[in-house]
Amino acid sequence: MSDRFAVRHSDPFAALPGGIGVSRLRVYDTVAPDGVVGGTPHVHLCCTEGYVVTDGEGAVQTLTADGYRETPLRPGAVVWFRPGTVHRLVNGGGLTIVVLMQNSGLPEAGDAVLTFPPEVLADPDAYAAAVALPDGERRAPTCGPRTAGGIWP
Repeated sequence: MSDRFAVRHSDPFAALPGGIGVSRLRVYDTVAPDGVVGGTPHVHLCCTEGYVVTDGEGAVQTLTADGYRETPLRPGAVVWFRPGTVHRLVNGGGLTIVVLMQNSGLPEAGDAVLTFPPEVLADPDAYAAAVALPDGERRAPTCGPRTAGGIWP
């Protein structure tokens, strides 16, 4: 298979269960306060999200308990991530994508922008502690279907 069409995420729990919303998006071409051209960092608490790049170039920046990652986006790229992944699209020029959103793309009451001091963002253990439930357990969200097999990673 050509790398051009390779799936950029090997996580089996990032599948897109449930009803899927599909929309076309031209990524913002405005400059954010940090000087980056694109969207605002945000997180979906209950929905897996994926992108198919149709035009232009850019990147998606993600932040999880495993750390920060920036994935290049070019036509033909397919990327997706699980609920709870802080993400932001960066427009390198004419970036247009097809967005696949779990739960038919319904807006989530509870989407939020998580912000922490740089020392927390730079340390995967500190980040995991900052976003953990008070008892330290991980639970499936109550809105939307669970991941494959009913298991929440």
